[in-house]
Amino acid sequence: MTAVATETRDRASAESQPERSARLFEPGGPTLEDVVLGAWEELVADGRAECPVCGSAMSLLTGCEGCGAELS
Repeated sequence: MTAVATETRDRASAESQPERSARLFEPGGPTLEDVVLGAWEELVADGRAECPVCGSAMSLLTGCEGCGAELS
C-alpha cells in the first residue's frame, strides 16, 4: 500500500478562484534574456544593479548581497 499526499481545498474556494499556474515571466513582457542583459548593462555603467534572481542590491565586484548570484 502506498500513500499519496494531495492538496485539499474547500469547494467554495475552489469554485470562486480559477486555478492559475505561477509564471516567472508574463507573455509579452520582458524575457529572461532582457532581464539579465538589463542587469548586466547597469552593472557595467553604474557598478550596481538590482539582482535578477532575488531583487537585492548587486555590485560588479561582490555580486548579489542577498543571494550571492554573480553575472560574469
